[in-house]
Amino acid sequence: MAEAVEQLQIFLQNIAKKENYLLSKIDIKPISSGGANYTADLYLITISEPLKPDIHIFAKTANLNEDARKTNEFLSRVYEIEALFYSEFAVNFERLYNKCQVPIENRLYIPKYYGHLLVPYQEILVLENLEAKGYNSFDRMKTFNWDYASTAVTQLAKFHALGLALRDENPHEFTRLVSNFQFDVSENREMMNSFLKLAVKNACEGLKSDHKERLQKYFASPENIATLITTMTKDQIFLVHGDFRPSNLMHRRRNGKLEIVPIDYQTLRRGNPVGDLMHLVFSGSDEEFRRLHYQRLMDHYFTQLTLALQQLNVDVEKIYPRESFDADLIKFRPVGLYMGIIMAGLVTVTSEEAPKLDGDLTTLQTKPNQLALERINGVVKDYVRWGVL
Repeated sequence: MAEAVEQLQIFLQNIAKKENYLLSKIDIKPISSGGANYTADLYLITISEPLKPDIHIFAKTANLNEDARKTNEFLSRVYEIEALFYSEFAVNFERLYNKCQVPIENRLYIPKYYGHLLVPYQEILVLENLEAKGYNSFDRMKTFNWDYASTAVTQLAKFHALGLALRDENPHEFTRLVSNFQFDVSENREMMNSFLKLAVKNACEGLKSDHKERLQKYFASPENIATLITTMTKDQIFLVHGDFRPSNLMHRRRNGKLEIVPIDYQTLRRGNPVGDLMHLVFSGSDEEFRRLHYQRLMDHYFTQLTLALQQLNVDVEKIYPRESFDADLIKFRPVGLYMGIIMAGLVTVTSEEAPKLDGDLTTLQTKPNQLALERINGVVKDYVRWGVL
């Protein structure tokens, strides 16, 4: 860590100079993600100088070892992907917003970006510290309510709309950008199958016999779900977040209104929007929420996508009509089962018991605690009710 902090210190000194803080003091404070981050060490930084406002910064430094990078090739690209988002995609998004004169209050908020370093094993990404503006992380031990879910989905719709608008405006530029981080499921199928097999085994420990048999039967052939995910990632229309869950969202309440900012664009890729929706729903809600609000939330998403596209002068009916969305909700519904099973343990693990990514992804699978088992039970009940299991 000492070497990483030293490298970060040099990087921050350059930022201070660019911001004209020539007599600055730089304070670096390491922080814990509490088990919510497995690819980076995190820091909060304050750059201060007399008679000037403090600059509050959030920084990530790479912590993936050689074994983890070689075993999971795509993980070695997460730093490059996120840097590309802030250095190129975000710039294009701002240009689109300005071109279409979209009001500030209707735009997706993207944190201020200070720069990056992409030297292998020494990667650094530096952004504004949202906590200094009153934003907080979601308590992943809890499940969200309608206010939180609908606000998060509104931001997701804005993000998806920006990708569609960029593709509509300049297909060649869009293709050039996304070609940098396409995830090939076929190259990682064996790893995914092993990860899923262990997750299902852990999940079954807390299920009653009937539900256990249904789940085991459904996942008897892991190729089924791998094929489903392959189909989703072959969707060439949408730019998707890829890890859209409460741990990757920051929120604050201002003047009585909830505000949410998506972060951690490390898994950006082409795909189907239903994947992002399933990721959010089955990593942050419970059975009761889904029974009361699932369809309402899906309707809300499409309404917000339509509005966001209208502001960017794009007709949703020409790009992604409601019939296509409804068909995808049915076609890709099993992805929620997959997400719910593999994410429960990761989402609810305590910071003391959080695993370290050391080798293949199966090292992240932990024995589910009581809270995880409750969430898994709820997910399985949903899919029995929906006729999938």
